[in-house]
Amino acid sequence: MRKAFFTLMLLFAATAMNAQTIVKGDMNDDKELTITDAVSVVDVILGNAPKQTIGIGGDPYMVDNTLVVGRWKSSGGSSFTLNEDGSTNLPEFATYKFRPYQGTLMFFDSQGKPVKTIVLGEVEKGRYLLAANYNTDTYIYYYRDGSGSIGGRDYVDLGLPSGTLWATCNVGASSPEDYGNYIAWGEMSSKSTYGWSTYKWCNGSKTTMTKYCTESSYGNNGFTDNKKELDPEDDAAYVNWGRDWRMPSQEQFEELINSSYTTTEWTTQNGVNGRLITSKSNGNSIFLPAAGDRSGSSLEYPGSGYYWSRTLHESYPSHAWSLYFYSSSIDAGTGYSRFYGYSVRPVRFSE
Repeated sequence: MRKAFFTLMLLFAATAMNAQTIVKGDMNDDKELTITDAVSVVDVILGNAPKQTIGIGGDPYMVDNTLVVGRWKSSGGSSFTLNEDGSTNLPEFATYKFRPYQGTLMFFDSQGKPVKTIVLGEVEKGRYLLAANYNTDTYIYYYRDGSGSIGGRDYVDLGLPSGTLWATCNVGASSPEDYGNYIAWGEMSSKSTYGWSTYKWCNGSKTTMTKYCTESSYGNNGFTDNKKELDPEDDAAYVNWGRDWRMPSQEQFEELINSSYTTTEWTTQNGVNGRLITSKSNGNSIFLPAAGDRSGSSLEYPGSGYYWSRTLHESYPSHAWSLYFYSSSIDAGTGYSRFYGYSVRPVRFSE
């Protein structure tokens, strides 16, 4: 098979003695990248993104960092920032420029014999970087840290497959440990009494739903609208925090506590009990305080956590799905009556 190669030059600062590293890569479907000349401390840092192709007349030194700029963090805790111009504040490394790549990275010795092969496939686009040190035959994975702030609200990237970014505080809270507001499902704020008689979307009972109803036996005079998720105007995160935020779906809660992606630990943070959920990929975490819930005019079950999703329980539309936890257990498949006052932890998607 005829191969179309491209050449990528990494541009290093004067402190690296103007070292140049030439990287050749096969642009065909076998996705092979071969390092043929290695003289620098870090020979190449590549972003695992959809493979970038260059036409025959293309500029081989053109840099496209659009999928990989931002903050990056290793599982060991080291981190750096990649800028639009290709520069970085990665300690002990020089300024460089690179092209995103996904496929197989192959190391060759001076006789041209392959000495290491690293498969970079099966990763989320733009989420991983690989720092490869040819001289010491080592490499480090870096994970995209999309954490940041928008509208004064902080959020954390847990490296989840969906790209969901989790807020660091509950609606109505001023810190991660603050309980925040207790909100009935589909309402906007705390109130003095929680029950069917005060719930916005029914006519006084669990069988008189006036919105979000998939079963006529639960609807007011047989009402159904088959709405299965909260509309934005009934979403406490959207209304209170703005259009960048939503209440999480049931699927997002399930992903959040999936042991393939995170660990969950019962802990005390600044004197408040709750669950610390930590990413297995990048080490970032969020704290969910165990705020209990509100029913009637009372606080119930302090020391447990109840968090609303935006997802209706279709079989029992007087209920909605929630995240529930206490000291020894956590569950994302729990449905409770919509009138209860629960915590709300907003989410947003990475851009």
